[in-house]
Amino acid sequence: MGETAVDVAVVGAGPYGLGLAAHLSAAGVRHRIFGHPMSAWSSMSPGMFLKSFAHATNIRVPQADRTLPEYCRERNLEDYEPVPIAVFAEYGKWVQEALVPNVEPLDVTHVRKLDEGFVVTTEGGERVHARRVVVAIGLSYFAHMPGFLSTLPAELASHTATHGDFSCFRGQDVTVVGAGQSALQAAALLHENGATVRILARGDVSWNVQTPRDVRRPFRERLRYPNSIVGPGRKNWVMEHAPTLVHYLPAERRRTLVETHLGPTGAWWLRDRVEGVVPVETGVSIVNAVPERDGLNIRTDDGSGGERGFHTDHVIAGTGYRVDVGRIGFLDEQLVPAIAHRGGSPVLSRHFESTVDGLYFIGPSSAGSFGPLFRFVAGSYYTVPVLARHLTAKSVARTSLWPGRTRQVREV
Repeated sequence: MGETAVDVAVVGAGPYGLGLAAHLSAAGVRHRIFGHPMSAWSSMSPGMFLKSFAHATNIRVPQADRTLPEYCRERNLEDYEPVPIAVFAEYGKWVQEALVPNVEPLDVTHVRKLDEGFVVTTEGGERVHARRVVVAIGLSYFAHMPGFLSTLPAELASHTATHGDFSCFRGQDVTVVGAGQSALQAAALLHENGATVRILARGDVSWNVQTPRDVRRPFRERLRYPNSIVGPGRKNWVMEHAPTLVHYLPAERRRTLVETHLGPTGAWWLRDRVEGVVPVETGVSIVNAVPERDGLNIRTDDGSGGERGFHTDHVIAGTGYRVDVGRIGFLDEQLVPAIAHRGGSPVLSRHFESTVDGLYFIGPSSAGSFGPLFRFVAGSYYTVPVLARHLTAKSVARTSLWPGRTRQVREV
């Protein structure tokens, strides 16, 4: 296969990758973007809704009129909440077709470091030389299965991320593990598709009880708990308006913030579909899961020595995601050890650059360095323009690294 050369290769065509590519195109930076546009969002089950507010779930592009609420209003769709995830996926494809038509719907199979730059290999066998690589893969590599479930076959235990349709569980007994939005929404959809469902959670189930439209707070309370794109609170406000402050926190304080803030909760509009409808056991954990001929024998512990056992046909883990650069299969095995990390999350500069020169991580992979806001689409509002300006500046008056390239001089 032939070889080409670009300034930037973007791996991933979700909200972060599309937003960055749109900015690079507007700045005239030579780049290529690989991935199936909005694939993770498009594969989610019918009936799933965004937990976030529509006004906080826009793809960050240079054009101000390409927002999710605008897209919805023009089509007489719900423009506040809850917004169907399928509508968000369609919105993303609309943005891509209009502003990022150069997306190449190919998977990247290998990224290798050169003395200067990288070689990016696609599933078609093409090798692309890129001075810089931006990894914008979302959560697709990081689904977390607890140890007691990770060794079970897929027909007995799975993660919510693998299910685009819950109707296949009709008539079955299904146990959902977890207390966050993905677990609660999966349980509701399983019930509505004719399965017998229970939820097991180590902690309590919490619900978001208000939306900004409902909030009429006194001025003093609004001053103490200012509103933000992820809800009221001073921490939320700082993360939205001054994320560099979070970036420069001591590593341990930032780790604690990432692990404890904006934790598992259910959306207010989901509550009536779960509470009083699906049995929920809190304060319990699974201590053993033994395959049987027709399902699983589950044993749980309530923390005080009280154990019980029951049979279930299938366990679905709504246990979230854990970033681990070692699980990104396309990174060369000699490249991974050079990426400094804390608990699996890459250590990033203020420009989202890893300890490997020219290798960047954006989206949920950056949350360990910038805070929990960056687990959400809303984190792209800061990420995309900051990284786009940085990459554009890097392309100023540069001579090509490879034969056959002409010298490009840019003004910024």
